[in-house]
Amino acid sequence: MSDKEIITELEPLIRRYGSLINKVCWFYATDTEDFQDLRQESFLNLWRSLDKFKGESEQSTWVYRITLNSCVSYYRKNSNRRRNTEPIENHPELLTEDDQKMEMVREMYSMINRLDNVDKAIILMWLDGNDYAKIAEVIGMNKATIGTRIYRIKEKLVELSK
Repeated sequence: MSDKEIITELEPLIRRYGSLINKVCWFYATDTEDFQDLRQESFLNLWRSLDKFKGESEQSTWVYRITLNSCVSYYRKNSNRRRNTEPIENHPELLTEDDQKMEMVREMYSMINRLDNVDKAIILMWLDGNDYAKIAEVIGMNKATIGTRIYRIKEKLVELSK
């Protein structure tokens, strides 16, 4: 596949799944610079992997997997780097424009950001309306384990909200 063909395929992919990519990156970012870096890294990895997508899974599942892997890899490479920028929790508008929900969204994201990376990915996908089978496929666990993890994550979030 030529570069022009890849770019032609990448643009609609980003338009279609841009909000999904933003959500995943937002959950893993520690500040606004991280958010931008994670998005850029995810877009780059999607571009690099476009010709490898064989359609064996749904395109959204593939995008989730590439984005999650990009975020986790970035986090591992840059976990000891410190920045003096504004915390990402102060920018929920990067995900939503509904002012009435802004405070609830901020609180929810703050609690979810306290979870470990796997639990964060699982609850993010569940909140996006994905079924257990799709989450299991992306995360690499069996469906029953995903159900148990979601139950425990919800309990943990309830405790954090008290």
